[in-house]
Amino acid sequence: MPRAVARLSPRVGRPLLGAALMHCLAPDWVLLRPPSPMRRLAWAEEAVAVYRALVEAEEPRPRHRDLLARALIQHASALLLVGRYEQACTAMEASLAVPGARWSSAQRAALLHLRAQAQFDLGRHDEALAPAGECVAAYRRLVPTRRERALGGLPGALRTYALVLGALGRTEESVAAYEECAGLLRAMSLRELGRALVVRARVLSELTAGLRDLGRHEEALTVGREALEAADRILVWSLPGTVRPLRIRLLVDLARCHEATGNLPTARTTADEAVAEARTLTDRNPPAGRRWLTVTLDCLADLLAELEERAEELSTRRELADLYAGLDAEQPEVYNPLLAQQLERLADCQQATGDRRATAEATERSVAAYRRAADHNPLYEPELARVLANLSLCRQDDGDLDGAVTVAREAVALTRRLAESDWPTYHALTARRLGVLGRGLRHGGDYAAAVACYEESESILRDVMEGAETDRHASALAAAQSGLAVSLAAAARAHLACGHCAEAVAELRCLLALTRRTDQTDVHALCVTTFADARAEHGEVAVEAWRRATGEGFPTFVYRLSVTGAWTSPPGRS
Repeated sequence: MPRAVARLSPRVGRPLLGAALMHCLAPDWVLLRPPSPMRRLAWAEEAVAVYRALVEAEEPRPRHRDLLARALIQHASALLLVGRYEQACTAMEASLAVPGARWSSAQRAALLHLRAQAQFDLGRHDEALAPAGECVAAYRRLVPTRRERALGGLPGALRTYALVLGALGRTEESVAAYEECAGLLRAMSLRELGRALVVRARVLSELTAGLRDLGRHEEALTVGREALEAADRILVWSLPGTVRPLRIRLLVDLARCHEATGNLPTARTTADEAVAEARTLTDRNPPAGRRWLTVTLDCLADLLAELEERAEELSTRRELADLYAGLDAEQPEVYNPLLAQQLERLADCQQATGDRRATAEATERSVAAYRRAADHNPLYEPELARVLANLSLCRQDDGDLDGAVTVAREAVALTRRLAESDWPTYHALTARRLGVLGRGLRHGGDYAAAVACYEESESILRDVMEGAETDRHASALAAAQSGLAVSLAAAARAHLACGHCAEAVAELRCLLALTRRTDQTDVHALCVTTFADARAEHGEVAVEAWRRATGEGFPTFVYRLSVTGAWTSPPGRS
């Protein structure tokens, strides 16, 4: 009817139509399903057009300029709802540029709030902090009239401020803002709360997440139960696209909190409920539902792992990997790393069940995903190097020695390149990757190359351990020395078997030198065994070769000089 009047008599009908549209944009309704964002946007655009026409008329009234500025604020709010953040900023600037418009304190506070929301949604968190704080301060100073309540209030402003603080990593301040906001919402009357039901559910849910991040799990569980009551089935029916994801996230947070407090059965039940909610959302909104389903399945799989329910964990991780593979085609830069990480976990699960072939296949897929991720972002190259080393070990266990050596060489080369830009971190990792390569070469019979890898690995680790991190690398050094001892012993035996006595003596001398610089019992035992076997199996040939090379008699036992100068036997041997 107002549209018809506006067409027939613009002078009378346009103000009437503008008032009707503004009432639709800022209704005084309670417990009614709100209009869709696109409908709100259409009303806002029409209201702006109506008031702009009134302002551009021959004799515009001052009130029309005020209403145009207010309509532009509503237009900016509607644009935020549909994700058009840059256009929302433009609408805000246009509202400020209306000549002669009179601004109330509530309108200025609302504009600050919208600017903070727009900057936050654009990822400009540093820029959003100032308007968010100013908005909170403005609302503390004023009490909006009934007509201005639809523009916003202190609870909504506090929530936005808390969101910005959380995004900036200031979690304690963010939780404090959420707690103040929750206190205001709890103090509201039923009529006031009727207009803030969604804000209440959001605030309590986000407060639960913040408390969990701070490790305050018991408090998070208490607030989380209150949040579940706030995001009830009626609210889900009213706003399914907003409230159901809220419930899913909340259930995941609660499951993680139960896990942290040691209540694994309840955590499992809560995670199952979260998965069921996500499946329902997937049926109704597949794009959004699949993303939330990955979050819930990841939580459930971790809990199944802790409960040692391997069969269910394996099926869950397979489903999760398939979901990530589907999402990877849509947003590879986001889901490639997540797919790679999930395939790693799937490989771990399959390894625990003893399926070595499936473990190798999952690790190969993880390598491929990390390659794609590294192509998009070089920050994933360290992960690629690590998984290449894992794949080499899998192939070694599966008997594919050529493939194992190939990927191990790639892992070493990539780690060396990373060490050029971050020596303290990747120099020691180079030693570990050399150990993986050495193992593959030794299993393939290339003992000389294996010895070279282990010797370089030992040298790097000794160099690193001259600093302050001796204990951190002690196990890696022990592994490198054990691998070197096995490789030297195998090389010596191989040379003796082929009649290359001079080469065998060189390997035995290196083994003896290694024995005298380490306290490892296994190295000492292997040295004694190797010398004894060499003499027993090759007799005077080995003895004579040793005498020619060293000018000394062939050792019949292995001792090393202690710090005090007394001769001692190797640890664990008499």
